[in-house]
Amino acid sequence: MTDADLPPVSSTGWTVFAHPMFLDKLDQLKNELEVLKRKAPDSYTRKNAWKRLTAIIRLAFDGIAQDPTKTEYRQGNTLGDAHRHWFRAKFFQQYRLFFRYHASSKIIVLVWVNDDDCKRAYESSDDAYTVFRRMLGTGYPPDDWNQLLQEATAATARFNATLKR
Repeated sequence: MTDADLPPVSSTGWTVFAHPMFLDKLDQLKNELEVLKRKAPDSYTRKNAWKRLTAIIRLAFDGIAQDPTKTEYRQGNTLGDAHRHWFRAKFFQQYRLFFRYHASSKIIVLVWVNDDDCKRAYESSDDAYTVFRRMLGTGYPPDDWNQLLQEATAATARFNATLKR
């Protein structure tokens, strides 16, 4: 096993995994930033994509990974009673990072973050919660913890490569 295969561990001992859906969103943002950096090397860090990527990384490792059990991450019935075991972290008013954790094993799986196509907008068909609930209904991401963890574990090398890029 190489270092690329090892999941990141937070300073509080939580092991952080990322589901491929989350990594797709990170890659999308990073690709957008590469284009912006070529076009405007002096100002790309003032763009929304840079601010969102920075916020996502900070939220994942300085927020969620410090204590995923915080009450501020509970989402109540927004996804329905059957999905109360899903959590979300809010940032920039209209963005949500969805995740799950397993307390006894101290594992966090970052699953999905919305983008500009589905910002938080109450009762909208493209609201972040509505979109995520629909995805859960299709089975991707899986609602089953073991399957979710298996898919995230398989993406560990990609997660580490994405963080280094």
